[in-house]
Amino acid sequence: MRHPNATSLAKRLLDSRIKRLAMADGGVSSIVRITREEIAWAENILATHLDACLSAGIHVDLCSAVEESLEFAIRREKAYEPIPPGARWHGALVMMEESSAA
Repeated sequence: MRHPNATSLAKRLLDSRIKRLAMADGGVSSIVRITREEIAWAENILATHLDACLSAGIHVDLCSAVEESLEFAIRREKAYEPIPPGARWHGALVMMEESSAA
């Protein structure tokens, strides 16, 4: 369950950053060509990051987090894709097998 404020904070931060970039470049920047799908992906990336940091009690550099989420979304990176639960166990079992073989 995602922290209730993570999603709304992510949306507000990204909206503000996109508007600021568009105004600074007079609307000529590549940020203006960002699609709704990419913005939604950036919101998901940023909300996931904020949620993880809020849950762990880690201080978040909001400027860096916003920039990185936009960069990942524009490049259509899947680095923030959630790891399927089965994959986590598979990785753990592989490590257990390797350590017991040693």
